[in-house]
Amino acid sequence: MFRTTYLYCLLFPFSLMEGAGWMTPLFVAIVAYVFFGLAEVTEELSNPFGETVNGLPLDAMCRTIEISLLTQMGEEAPAPLKPEGYYLS
Repeated sequence: MFRTTYLYCLLFPFSLMEGAGWMTPLFVAIVAYVFFGLAEVTEELSNPFGETVNGLPLDAMCRTIEISLLTQMGEEAPAPLKPEGYYLS
């Protein structure tokens, strides 16, 4: 994904040179910012359950479901997971 973005941002100024003139670097910077931002977003979304800052806390969700089910069945439920260093896994 990044190779295509780099290649596009490298070749994009040549297509704008005649029409945009001295504004070409500004247009290229804006387009590159958007493309690289989208590339980072797709990297984050490709692994939603990972152990990253933006990852979904799958272990905590499963523990909550387990607590609910065991409570309904009348059994003793484990304690909910606590965040470690502001991170809930």
